[in-house]
Amino acid sequence: MRIKHLLYLLLALPLAFVACNDPEEPTAQPVITLTSEATMQFPAEGGEGVITYIGEIIGESNEVTGNFPVSGVLVKAYCDAEWVTDLVIGENIKFTVLANDGDARETEIDVQHGGIDAFKVVVKQAAKGEDPKPEYAMDVELAAAARIPSDEVELTDNFFALAFADDAENIEVGIVLKGAESDTILKAGDYTSDAETLLVDACEVFVSEPAAQYTFTEGVVAVAVDGDNYTFDMEFADDKGNLYHFTYEGTVLDMVPAEKPAPEAFVPVKVEAYRADTWDLGNFELDLYIDEENYHSLDMQDLVAPNDKYLTAGHYSMEDGSVTSWSNFVYNIETGEGAYIVAAELDLTHNEDGTSTLKGYFESEYGQRLNIDWTGVIAGFIFGSSEPAGDKEFTASFFGGEYYEGSYNNHNYYFVLSDTVVDGSTSTEGATYYYFDIYADELTDPLRVPNGVYTYDTTDSGASGTFSSYYSYGFYAAGAEATVWYLYAEGSKVTVSDNKIVAELILEDGSKHTVTYEGDLSLTASSGGGDGDGSYSTLTGDLEVNLNGATIIADYYGQYYNDYTDNYYVSIYEDLENGSGKYFVFDLLADFATAVDYSGTFSASDYFESNTFLTGYLDSGYLTGSWYAEIEGGYVSGNMAPLVGGTINITINDDGSNTITLDCVDDLGYKITGTVNAMPYAGALSVSKDTTKPYKSLKLQKSDIR
Repeated sequence: MRIKHLLYLLLALPLAFVACNDPEEPTAQPVITLTSEATMQFPAEGGEGVITYIGEIIGESNEVTGNFPVSGVLVKAYCDAEWVTDLVIGENIKFTVLANDGDARETEIDVQHGGIDAFKVVVKQAAKGEDPKPEYAMDVELAAAARIPSDEVELTDNFFALAFADDAENIEVGIVLKGAESDTILKAGDYTSDAETLLVDACEVFVSEPAAQYTFTEGVVAVAVDGDNYTFDMEFADDKGNLYHFTYEGTVLDMVPAEKPAPEAFVPVKVEAYRADTWDLGNFELDLYIDEENYHSLDMQDLVAPNDKYLTAGHYSMEDGSVTSWSNFVYNIETGEGAYIVAAELDLTHNEDGTSTLKGYFESEYGQRLNIDWTGVIAGFIFGSSEPAGDKEFTASFFGGEYYEGSYNNHNYYFVLSDTVVDGSTSTEGATYYYFDIYADELTDPLRVPNGVYTYDTTDSGASGTFSSYYSYGFYAAGAEATVWYLYAEGSKVTVSDNKIVAELILEDGSKHTVTYEGDLSLTASSGGGDGDGSYSTLTGDLEVNLNGATIIADYYGQYYNDYTDNYYVSIYEDLENGSGKYFVFDLLADFATAVDYSGTFSASDYFESNTFLTGYLDSGYLTGSWYAEIEGGYVSGNMAPLVGGTINITINDDGSNTITLDCVDDLGYKITGTVNAMPYAGALSVSKDTTKPYKSLKLQKSDIR
């Protein structure tokens, strides 16, 4: 049923403006246009009728260039029926209908101008003893009704925005009624356009087949109430005098307004700030943690002094755009379901002791309001540190890293320089770390970092003689709640010679760090894919996957690859919370009907065709295209296999769950089949916030100490 969305369109009322021009000499014959009803009904007793019209001068471009006075010389009217008499022609046409002693009857009045037929008016008269029946352009019995919540259409609770649909869902009717100021539930009575209790300008009818839309100039809605049962009798007229009639009997969904939850005090267990390099300067996501796993997300934009280190102290609200519509609310921790934040007023203060204070409120689209008064350290804000600012000379005592097969005939070497032993993914308080992700055209044997000069690559091209921006960074672990980041900038370079590395780094803040290490530069090989035969799969046989309770995240990127197919990037996690277990990623292309529906059947392809999935390959150590993998901690840790053939079928069920049926093959010819049942993560179906798509998926395991 689509009636829920109808009133959003109904209340977007257009404003019409008509420009006035000086009359021009007509270049065509004047015309007349009927302005009264095209069909006129009379009782058996007869009566007087009036036909109204306007005279217009039409120019060569078919626009009205002026008006002219109507007279009996220009306009003539004819009627063959003897029971229509006394035709008088002037600025309008008057006539008389005689009494009827017999059956119902009908005739036409033919109106001409300059000897040319202009229009006809049908005259109908009821039989003796019968009342005339209205002639309706549309007369429909409706089958479903719902009230649109007043706050969704920006009305107070004494307004009743109602949407109706017929049984075939072909005809949708929307109306707005106004009750007394204290009314929150619609009462019985007559609601009329004359009394302004029927907002006729907001009443519309939509027809799907054939497509049509109707608006009205006047109307009356009679409402009867018997408990929860309503009876509606609706009659409208358009600007041409056509009549429309609709009826409905039954309950009205959501007639009783849902009670808004009472405001609650909310104290987050921690607050973390995050921003991506691709976001606008001053744009941060504040994650207000409910517990160790779930958090409300406030997407905030610094409008005062935007920078990439922290949000400026001050007032933030959705009204001025400093809290954006990307903000999300977790309304059900048990299920992980989420909602949009629709209102927020927050004051941010930075204190002398390094803490920050958040005071104010935010509210979900379902009415949950949380009041916050919190003081603590916002992890991710950089206000300075105990480390000396500016230029720095650093001598590393530890070197470690791995080799990854690269792309474009290049090879990928990833290593860290530190003043402490790096083992795992936990940083040591007081330690300093510098990571480098370099590419070379040389494959060393035994594996070691090749000699050469490598320049910082902001485009992450994987070109030989470069190190990438995505996995290259440094930081000082100042404490559990504080990290001082060393983000490299253009102009940085790394020089490798026999048993020595010198990194001359320019940071984003303009300071310079020189990092030196002398010692063994040997590396180990990563565990992921890439056999000598060019295959990436690590499977040793067919794989059947039957997975229930998974989580799906789907991002819509529009016409990302070309201008004739849309793109969805779909990830499926067996255990999203820990980033572990079975994992799938599908890079889908199709002429998707909407940005909220990625269902369909997709075949393997390398050519960006509609109704396909892009085949998988390894690019700079990243899973690119469509893959199956076993992951741990957000990285590939076990078997992996690119999907290079077969089909993927995705069905979105009525409850929102997804059923994915796999019939694929990998690059070794092994079959990957089965069924995955997954639920969207907190309503995660979305349009991507970033302007550029992360075309790569997970990277093969690298130490990611943060």
